[in-house]
Amino acid sequence: MDGAAAQGMGEFSQLLLGVCAGALLAMSAAMLRAPRQTARWSGFAFFSCSALFAIKLWNDMVHAIPPEVSVLIGVTAMTSVGWFWLMVMALFGDVDRYRPIMFSAPLAMMLCGIANALSMKPFMPILWTITTLLQVTLAIWSILIVMRSWKDDLVESRRRLRGPFMVAVALYIISLNGFDILEMLGVTPLWYPTLNAALFASVVLGGSLVFLDPREAMFGAETTPAQPSPPQMAARTIDRAHINGRAGPDITPAPTLDRAAKADLERLECLMSKDEVWKEEGLTIASLALRAAIPETQLRRLINDCLGYRNFPSYVNAHRIAAAKARLADPGEARVSISTIAYDIGFASLGPFNRAFKEEAGVSPSEWRRKALEEPSPIPQTA
Repeated sequence: MDGAAAQGMGEFSQLLLGVCAGALLAMSAAMLRAPRQTARWSGFAFFSCSALFAIKLWNDMVHAIPPEVSVLIGVTAMTSVGWFWLMVMALFGDVDRYRPIMFSAPLAMMLCGIANALSMKPFMPILWTITTLLQVTLAIWSILIVMRSWKDDLVESRRRLRGPFMVAVALYIISLNGFDILEMLGVTPLWYPTLNAALFASVVLGGSLVFLDPREAMFGAETTPAQPSPPQMAARTIDRAHINGRAGPDITPAPTLDRAAKADLERLECLMSKDEVWKEEGLTIASLALRAAIPETQLRRLINDCLGYRNFPSYVNAHRIAAAKARLADPGEARVSISTIAYDIGFASLGPFNRAFKEEAGVSPSEWRRKALEEPSPIPQTA
């Protein structure tokens, strides 16, 4: 490749990286309008750090930024993969509150960035290996979260658009580390910077179609249920007693549903409340749609729009946890073990039940039972 061609490719790469930085900064600002706090701040951090990554790549070509500032940019940009994982947890895992341990992902990447910036030559192979393994692990983990939650996602727009983009970002991270391996081995094709800039730009511009307006329901906005389901009404009854110290959910009265939707909803609630199909271990949206004689896409929309759930497990668990609350608050079942109750209502093991219960109620099942039995029960006792 002659000098003129190489210069032209370099200038083209710089242009693409400039476009990437601008688009990423625009998306980071747009994410501040996201309806959920976890998605808002993890998205803002991810896109801001990714913009710094684009600036770092640009500076690697032109060396226009002072070394001290360049190091700071590089270390901050390194955390982008950790923030990406947190954003995936918020958007696809429907995580509404991060546990402190989850912030170890961007923190670990920042420490890797600092260690690499110190240029300790004897330890560079080890540091590079740790950094690469962390990035690839977080990227693969993100893909698994996206794929695992896809079938249970009740928001159609989220399933159609955001999944392919998030997988594309994760695959780009993996491919980037693959080229880094070649660089460590001393094999860096001359065309790599241009290819990298082009791949980066394609992912960024594709993402801008989704993330520049993060106010859509597909970003996990809380939807007002058109009709409260029995577990929501049961939870509201129990919560009025302030057993867990929190007020019950504020549910807006249902707007008028058309006749077909009302019939589908009644059939669905009959299956869930009368037949108690939620007790079946491994119940899926597909099997429920088959039993309800409702097309799967329509069933997703019904549960999301009319009942206000973002994913299928949360809908099923709402029924299970409502039943668990009632049994735990019943003095007649005070000697029944919590594990027995968990198995009876459809959980395969105690761990997932405890996590689901605490996420819903704010306290552990044993704490709920203790407080419930100390106060007058809000559940009517049969004569």
